[in-house]
Amino acid sequence: MKTLLALDSFKGCLTAPEAVDAAAAALAGRDVCRMPLSDGGEGFAECLAGCLGGVFRTAPAHDPLGRPVEARYALLDGGRTAVIETAAASGLTLLKPEELDPLTASSIGTGELMQDAVKQGVEEIWIGLGGTAVMDCGAGLLQALAPLPDHLRIHAFYDADVPLTGSAGAPAVFGPQKGADEQGVAELERRFRRQAERWKAQYGIDADRQPGAGAAGGIGAALAVCLGAEMHAGIEAVLEAVHFAGRVRECGLVITGEGKADRQTLTGKVPFGVLQATRRHAPGIPVVLLAGKVEDRNELLAAGFDAVIQVTPEESLESNYLDKSFARANIRRAVQDLVYFRD
Repeated sequence: MKTLLALDSFKGCLTAPEAVDAAAAALAGRDVCRMPLSDGGEGFAECLAGCLGGVFRTAPAHDPLGRPVEARYALLDGGRTAVIETAAASGLTLLKPEELDPLTASSIGTGELMQDAVKQGVEEIWIGLGGTAVMDCGAGLLQALAPLPDHLRIHAFYDADVPLTGSAGAPAVFGPQKGADEQGVAELERRFRRQAERWKAQYGIDADRQPGAGAAGGIGAALAVCLGAEMHAGIEAVLEAVHFAGRVRECGLVITGEGKADRQTLTGKVPFGVLQATRRHAPGIPVVLLAGKVEDRNELLAAGFDAVIQVTPEESLESNYLDKSFARANIRRAVQDLVYFRD
């Protein structure tokens, strides 16, 4: 029985290829299909460049706190298309936990990468929305851009389809993980509502009706409303690029995963995309979800996962949750235990 290992990164700890390698190490001697994935966040450019062929370019930019960084993006199709991750210059992993400040963090670095791509003469920009430390509705990004060529097409790939505002909107859902307390979330909600009102008056477009509007701290809305970007579910585009439909039919078990699994997983993250695609193309194959940390287990099981496994021992969640070697060992052990019980 071939096992399909279709995992996302364990954010802040393992890249998607590293997570897949850890799972594969537990299946030595067995037939496996390795499939590192991204939903638009970390690893999006690497995943598409690996599948479609491409080269990487490094350019100067600024991180969410305005510090100079060198960030890279991919060029595909002989330089015709740039693939940019918002996480590359505006990502959570660029900041220490004590540096998180969603009320002041800026997406300017992502705009600088887009501007650099324009200078390289690209005709399309594919931008992965996810993994950011910012909540500025794309204000920094727009500030960094000169007027764009009329022929330029922008495609945005969101990792979570959440609205800009409201109880299920970006401030409420993503604000706390980016460092906002209760008052900070309320302030972000006020800012986002004011921005949506300004956009409605200027462009006649309701930002909250745009797919993926709240992704990447509201960058999704800025791209859709101000730049006319075409919006796509990131995991669907990636699964098509890696020919998931054909490869899953050759397997008898699918193992997917991410760093933290909870109800947000069901908004368009890699594991849920893998689950849905498996049910469409190979409905009888079990799908197991691994995560460093699991919350909302019953909701995840109700969504259709055959098993949901927290690989980190409960007593180690606070101390070793993001330790790279510890995470590898935990994934290997969890996969070994899973296969043992299935055998």
